[in-house]
Amino acid sequence: MPGFDLVILDCDGVLVDSETISCGTLSEMFLPLDPAFDVPFVIKRYLGRPATAVLEDYERLTGRPAGEGFARDWRQRLFAAFSRDLQAVPGIRTAVEGLDCDYCVASSSDEERIEHCLRTTGLWDLFDGRVFSTTRVKHGKPAPDLFLLAARERGADPGRCLVIEDSVSGVKAGKAAGMTVFGLTAGSHYAILDQRDALLEAGADRLLGSWDELPVARAS
Repeated sequence: MPGFDLVILDCDGVLVDSETISCGTLSEMFLPLDPAFDVPFVIKRYLGRPATAVLEDYERLTGRPAGEGFARDWRQRLFAAFSRDLQAVPGIRTAVEGLDCDYCVASSSDEERIEHCLRTTGLWDLFDGRVFSTTRVKHGKPAPDLFLLAARERGADPGRCLVIEDSVSGVKAGKAAGMTVFGLTAGSHYAILDQRDALLEAGADRLLGSWDELPVARAS
């Protein structure tokens, strides 16, 4: 396997096991509006997508703008659940510390949420100064903009970048950027909705069942 100059990591479901928590929170908020919004549906609909996708659905279901009250309630519930229950994806620290190239985070979440998740799980020291949020680009995943921004600012050619993603939209974004993409299925949300075939159909070059399978990590 060729080497890489930069490994670009998604955050939710890749660094931190947050997707079951966040999608469960959204399901609780949306079920009174539409009974279709159970947890598997929410995972399939929002995994890897920016918060604007949630706000658009809220406005469609209610027929009114998603004001500050909805956004504030959602964020308070989510951060409280993260503070209580969030864990790092097993093996992530060992894998990142074993990389022999540059690395960074490129996430559909905003900077505050990324930092909160990484501090809560004790990973912030690995990623401080290496965070790219979708708030910095016009088009979020599945557009390639965020990954291309990360590559450009880290000084890497897209063809020499490896993206590690857990979502279909993230895989599509990485492939659209001209990068190699591995799909990681280590998050607990894969026990609720198995999207391994969907990741391959989206263009993933390889699937990893755990961080122990990452071939660019040096053995300890």
